[in-house]
Formats: sequence, C-alpha cells, structure tokens
Amino acid sequence: MGLSIRSKREIKINMSLVKRLGIEGTALYQFLSRIMLSEAFRPLAVVIMLYFAGSILAPHYFLSASNQKLILQFVAPLGLIATGEMIVILMGSIDLSAGSATAASAVLSALTYLTYGNFPLAILVGILIGLLIGMINGFMVAKLKILSFVGTLASMIIWRAVVVWLIAGKLLYGLIPYATLAMPIGVVPIGTIIVVLIVVSIFLLLKFTTFGRYLYAIGGNEEAVRIAGVNADIVKFIGFAIAGLLYGIGGIIHIGHGALAIDPWTAYGYELNAIASCVLGGIALSGGIGNPFGAFLGALTLTLLIDILLLIGFTQYSIQQIITGIILIAAASTLTRGARFAK
Repeated sequence: MGLSIRSKREIKINMSLVKRLGIEGTALYQFLSRIMLSEAFRPLAVVIMLYFAGSILAPHYFLSASNQKLILQFVAPLGLIATGEMIVILMGSIDLSAGSATAASAVLSALTYLTYGNFPLAILVGILIGLLIGMINGFMVAKLKILSFVGTLASMIIWRAVVVWLIAGKLLYGLIPYATLAMPIGVVPIGTIIVVLIVVSIFLLLKFTTFGRYLYAIGGNEEAVRIAGVNADIVKFIGFAIAGLLYGIGGIIHIGHGALAIDPWTAYGYELNAIASCVLGGIALSGGIGNPFGAFLGALTLTLLIDILLLIGFTQYSIQQIITGIILIAAASTLTRGARFAK
C-alpha cells in the first residue's frame, strides 16, 4: 500500500507549490500537508480542478446555490452505490448487479408504499431487498465458488428482469413521502447527509476493525489469508452483503432525489458508473487498495462532469457518455499509482 515513485514525486512538487505561497509553518500549511500526503489527494485534486473548470466555463450558473444543491442531490445515490461496489472491489472481486439491485430495492419499496401506504415499512423493505441480493451474491461467490463476474452478471440480468416483470413497463408515481430525503438542512439534502454519514461509518469499519483488515488482506493475497487461518469465505459473504445493503439504501435515496417515480430502467447502467467512480477514486481493481472517500469523490467527479457538460450545452446523452469515457481513460491513467503493468 506504499506510494509509488511517481506519486512521491507528485507530492514533492505539490509541497513545493505550497511553500511558494508563503504559508509554511501555519495551521493551513499543516492541513494542506496532510491532504497532499493522503491517498485521497489525487481524486480530491480532480474534483477541485472540475470546480475551477465549471466556474470558468459556466460562470453564471455552475456555482449558484440551486446548481450546487442539484449536484449534492445527484451524487448521493451514486456515491452510496459506488461505496458498496468499492467494498467488493477491495476483495479483488467485481459486482455487476449494483444497478439492478438498486432498481429492485427501489421498485419493491415503492410497491410496498403504494400498496400499504406505510412509508417506514416501504423503506425497510427496500433496504432488506438490497441486503438479500447482496447475501445471494456473497453465497454464490464465497460458497459456490462462482466467479464474481459471472455470478453478479447473472444476478444483474435476473433482478432487472424481475423489475420489468413487477411493474410491467409502467411508471410508478405518487411517491411523495420520499421527497423528505431531498429536503435540505441548510443547503445539503437530508439524503446526502445520510450518505456522508454512511461513507464515514464504512471508512471507520474498514480502518479500525479486524473485519476491515481481513477485507483488505483478501484483496491483497487471499491465499495467504486462508493459510493464516482466517475464514475468508465468511468475510467475503459479509462484504457482499454490506454492498447489497448499501445498494438498497441507494435505491430509496434514488427515488427521493430523483423524480419521485420509478420505471423499469431505473438505475440502469449504475453498475458501470459505480465501477468508474471507484477507478476515478483511486480504488485498485486488482483489490486491496482504496477507501470509501475515494469512491465518493469518484462519484462526485462523474456528477460534476455531467453537470458541466449540460451547462455548456452538451445535452445529448450519447455525447455526454463519449466525453465522459474519454475523460475516464485520461483520469484513470493518472490514478493507477504508477503501476508498471496492467492486466
């Protein structure tokens, strides 16, 4: 988990820039030093650069309070789903079911509300559906020894089909109570505050618990973990279950921060956006390296990018995706931690 030679060189350059500002020895200098020595600095630097770019390209709209609120609203569900994906990737696995699991949780939560009119019950159902999907994924990977790519690909197809079948191509609307999640405290929506608290909790879980250390170790060298006597299967099962739980919560927040409606293609493609967020956040796809803040910052990077493209007139979805893909390739090449070889 050490820094590469290229990373050390980049940090040295950045530190010299801080010294030139004449703030050496101050509290601000100490704060900036900590940030620059942190693994999270590079994804944060991308976010800062996008804020500069947005304020230059769309000076009248980008920094407005309404636009910032929209950014905070849209980053919340993706940030949570990316955090779930990150847990799986840390173990050296991949989860292609994130989008479908999010949609299934959202749809079943919405159907529960529309049927019984009980909002707390609807939230509980949505969260439990996400947890159930995560547990099934974990069982397939940890116990049945199915490759995560194959198992979660099947899960993605099945749960999307379930969503389409459940609502028969219709639009579910009238989900007014979910709007509570979009209500702001100050300028920050409640749903975004919940997501930030969850991301911090996941960071503490990974950083300060034995389970978290095992999770990183499995991504680094699973065989060595097994030889050390650790029940790696249980750890992987729990890891997938937590990821599913986050997808479930993400589905509920997606309703509240979206149009208060659900259709069969809700959260379609979110699995790829979640993986892209992890890449942008510096999470190594080979496993064992990364943290939840990186995944959230990666999601924020994607959200900012789409927002800026819309503000400067690129309203076509296909054009947005092409530009996002090109920028993802460019960003990923600077976030691969100086890796000499790619697999």
